[in-house]
Amino acid sequence: MKFTAIVVIAPDELEDKVIEHAQQAGATGVTILPGKGIGGESRKTFFGLTFEGTQSVLLMVVGKHLTAPILKELHQVLVKGTESRGLAFAIPIEHLTGIDMRQVVRFEEHLRRDGA
Repeated sequence: MKFTAIVVIAPDELEDKVIEHAQQAGATGVTILPGKGIGGESRKTFFGLTFEGTQSVLLMVVGKHLTAPILKELHQVLVKGTESRGLAFAIPIEHLTGIDMRQVVRFEEHLRRDGA
């Protein structure tokens, strides 16, 4: 079975929604890391204090067949009209070790369900 790593960078307030949509599309596990980004826009200040929004970095290892459906689902959360509220991308995994075999079984069950 081939796997893909999906990486999502989104504001903290979208974290739960990103996870919910990814799971609806077949993701089974998510690793969440705190993040802080520096974008192209100038930082906002309020009474001399700089406001920096915090972000979450979400990492999912999924079966390759789930990559497009998950990214499509995440697009609904991360893009509103012309406004981008986050970033998601996929990286193919060449070699993998240590994955819980229960996840592999879930991936295979999902394949059988969708193939039937």
